[in-house]
Amino acid sequence: MISSDHHMQFPEKHKTMFGFSVRTWQNGFGSPRSVDSPSALASPARPPDSPALMSSPKVDVGEIDTRAPFESVKAAVSLFGEVISPRARPVTKKTRAEEQRLLEKETQHHMILRELDYYKDKLRTTEAAKAQASKDLDRANRTLQELTNKLEALSESKQAAIQTTDVAKRRSKQLEEQKSIKAQLGHDAWKLDVDTERESYKASAGQLIASKQELTNLRQDVDAALDAKLAAYQEHEDARCSTQTNLDRKARLTREVESLRETIEQVKAASQQAEEEHLMLTAEKEIYVLVHKSAKEIAEREINHLRDECSGPGDSNLKGKLEETNEAIKVLQEQLNDVRTSDLCSLQVVVTELDSNKREIEKIVEERDSIQSYLDSIGTELEDVRRRRRECETRASEAEYGLEQLRARLEIKRTELEEAKSSNVFDQMQLDLEKLLAETERDGIEVEKLHKEIELLRQETEAASFAAREADEKLEVALKEAEAAKEAEKLADEKIHDSPRGDAIESSKGPGSLRRIVLTTEEFDTMNKKIEECRKRADEKLTNLMGQMRAINAGENEVSQKVERMMRDIEVIKSEIVEAMKRAEMAEAAKKIVEGELEKLRRQEEIDFGEPCYVGEEKL
Repeated sequence: MISSDHHMQFPEKHKTMFGFSVRTWQNGFGSPRSVDSPSALASPARPPDSPALMSSPKVDVGEIDTRAPFESVKAAVSLFGEVISPRARPVTKKTRAEEQRLLEKETQHHMILRELDYYKDKLRTTEAAKAQASKDLDRANRTLQELTNKLEALSESKQAAIQTTDVAKRRSKQLEEQKSIKAQLGHDAWKLDVDTERESYKASAGQLIASKQELTNLRQDVDAALDAKLAAYQEHEDARCSTQTNLDRKARLTREVESLRETIEQVKAASQQAEEEHLMLTAEKEIYVLVHKSAKEIAEREINHLRDECSGPGDSNLKGKLEETNEAIKVLQEQLNDVRTSDLCSLQVVVTELDSNKREIEKIVEERDSIQSYLDSIGTELEDVRRRRRECETRASEAEYGLEQLRARLEIKRTELEEAKSSNVFDQMQLDLEKLLAETERDGIEVEKLHKEIELLRQETEAASFAAREADEKLEVALKEAEAAKEAEKLADEKIHDSPRGDAIESSKGPGSLRRIVLTTEEFDTMNKKIEECRKRADEKLTNLMGQMRAINAGENEVSQKVERMMRDIEVIKSEIVEAMKRAEMAEAAKKIVEGELEKLRRQEEIDFGEPCYVGEEKL
């Protein structure tokens, strides 16, 4: 009796052949899959009560012992282990598909390593560019510091000029006091003093104009330095963003390399398991062949013995029947081999298809992980957009506060100018003030525009957050579908393993045989359709998420550009307001000086000479 790991009973049948009874064992040495196939071997046995035995002169001759010479596979291996030829020993060889898959994985792993090296080189280049940008930024900061020092020096010189103007005012007061004393000295001496003072005033005015020109040049230098600093800061930010992007790519590639290594380890383990299964199947096949050979030799010896005993007048008929029986046995053996080959081929096809389906499901899981990582990156970008929006709001509030302060100062200047409107000299100052007011109104309009743009940015941020929430919901749906696919796979495996055909095959092979998976055509088509639908849905969702991510990135870039433009506009507005205030202060000081001098000259000339024409000449 033969079994894979333990004793297995076979049904016993009695047949009548050549006039005597033959006892056979059904499927004694057949394939585990050949449950419905006929018996490949039939060893004749003569029962004690057969007619041929009663007619034979020798009663104890003619019986065939068809009992199994082995009780288990272990006993057969121990008996025939030394007889197995080296040719029959199994050759451990990987299948072509496994070698191809392993080669593809190694090639992919090599390509990813090369891409990782490329990104490392690019990261080093970016870091070098970042260091260079930092150096340029430091250089620009030093230049800005130098220009700031120059500006402070010019401010001090301006303060000195203002002090000189104050000295001139005090000098004019002294001259006014001395005029009454020098009135007795004559008209020529008084006129000489006035000319001297006029020349000194012209010199002071020239110095003031030179200081203004130098201040304008310095302001231009400061603006150029600020532009250079802004460009360097932009380069620094670009280098930082590029470095962060390269670091993220490096981390992602590292994770992919680790997953590929794990996949290669799994493939190696699967190939090792396949080799072990191949060795076990080859050993079982060798055992079956040896058992068949031993049974065949025993049957041939018994047949030769019976042939020698039964040589007589019916010898030719017996030989013909024996040949017919041998032919039938050969035909049955060929049919059994064909059935066994077809079963093995179908089993291999189903196993390969199931492996491909499992790989597809693993790919879907990997795509789900990639989608999750993309959503995480989108969330971080959304947080950056919110942070930038808050910064823009704070900057806008600061600009608004500065504008309110400027308006308050302008109101103060307006009240001061309205108090001094009685003189015609203030016409130009009034025009300048109106220009300043117009510029202030334009600045207010610009601030309103900035508020509107900030509101638009807030709406865009809310839209981006809504898109991110939709992406999260889509990801949840994709995860649920992946879980449903896994559950469907488990149910399919359970149905496959619990199907009646699988139970019949396992019962034919015995309890110790390996468990095989059998699929019907409908189940296999349904599984392929489900896998294809899952793959299509995953591709569509990945495409949608990528489009949303590109839209969010474009919106973020647009928002950052708008913020930069607004900041530049605010800086320009501030500089223009400061310059206008300085011009107003300088014009007001000059106006007061000129007005005081003219009033003094007019009163003095009217008192001393009564000649208003001279005052007209002085005005000219």
